[in-house]
Amino acid sequence: MELDLGHMGEHSSFSFDENFEFEPAGGEPAPCRVRVDVEITKTGARYLLEAKVASVFRTECGRCLEPFECRIETGFDIVFQGGEKVQIPEGSEEDDFIFLGSGEEYCYDLFPRVREAVILDQPIRYLCGEDCRGICPGCGENLNVNECRCAGKESDPRWGALGDIFGARQAGSEESREREE
Repeated sequence: MELDLGHMGEHSSFSFDENFEFEPAGGEPAPCRVRVDVEITKTGARYLLEAKVASVFRTECGRCLEPFECRIETGFDIVFQGGEKVQIPEGSEEDDFIFLGSGEEYCYDLFPRVREAVILDQPIRYLCGEDCRGICPGCGENLNVNECRCAGKESDPRWGALGDIFGARQAGSEESREREE
């Protein structure tokens, strides 16, 4: 989306939709739909752009491995400064403050910032829902759909030594209780 600041009034707002190929962390590339709502306020030679971004794409749940539609809502602000360079205000990021030379056209491609905002706001792990129970490590059953089929099966024999220690401790504590009585 090419933004032409030279034709903006004191206050402008608009929306646009865009699609791009998105690769979720650890996932396969998928089409991502974004809806961007933009408000621009002009004060003297300065333009303040506030953008709200809503994106939707398909990915796999990190617990149950089922595909689902993930939604990311994020936003960003950019300040465009026309004329002479001024000091960047305290607490502002340098990337969020763009200087426009006095002879330059006031055009800016907004889409790379939209894409960056979606990528940076990814969760560490995608979940189809907070209450997702995942899959059983023993039988691989999706616990959101069915109960585990391996309930009651014996545990891995490699853990047997720990079971022996735990059993000995439990037996020892029962003997000490009997002595106390």
